[in-house]
This record gives sequence, structure tokens and C-alpha cells, in this order.
Amino acid sequence: NYHAAILVEGEEAELYKTFYSDMEYRVSIVGEDKLPDVGFKVLDSNKNVLYTNKKDANTYLKTWDFKLQSSQQLKLIVKVASFNKPGDTPSSGCVAIMFRFKIKK
Repeated sequence: NYHAAILVEGEEAELYKTFYSDMEYRVSIVGEDKLPDVGFKVLDSNKNVLYTNKKDANTYLKTWDFKLQSSQQLKLIVKVASFNKPGDTPSSGCVAIMFRFKIKK
């Protein structure tokens, strides 16, 4: 499953997606090379952060593998970091969000 959006530095997008229990999922985020780092976090319906890809001040992971104990709708927030200087034109580009699941044999 694939979703994409054109985002500008500092801009964020939200996506709601239903995930089912006992399935193994992977979420991957990829931004165009001209964009700064792309961060994402996943929240449950109670706004609890289940995951954030910000490892530290300078590192962002691009994938998250997970399995839920109960089916639920999750909210993914994707944000492009800002690194331009005041007065510069901010970069914009495509950010892709991909979901996949592992089929049980």
C-alpha cells in the first residue's frame, strides 16, 4: 500500500490507517534527496505515541516493523524538517509512505 504527498520544509501531513491484530507490518518513509530529514510518528486513538523515528538529534530511521495485539486505526504524522536560512526559499518534494504486511503461511 502506498501514499505520497508533496511537502515543503517544515510542513506535516496526517494519515489515518487501520491495522489488524496479529499481522506483522512495516511502515517505510522516503523523501526526495533535496528534502531535509523526514520524521514520522504513529499515534493510537488515545493520542499515545506508539513510535517515533527520531532516534536522536541528527538521526531519523526510515522503517518501523510492528505487530498489534488488537485491530485499531492509527494516525501517522509525517513532518519534513526545516534547514533553510531565513530568506531562503524552502525546498519541496515528494514524500512516500509505504505499508506492507507479512502473509502467514
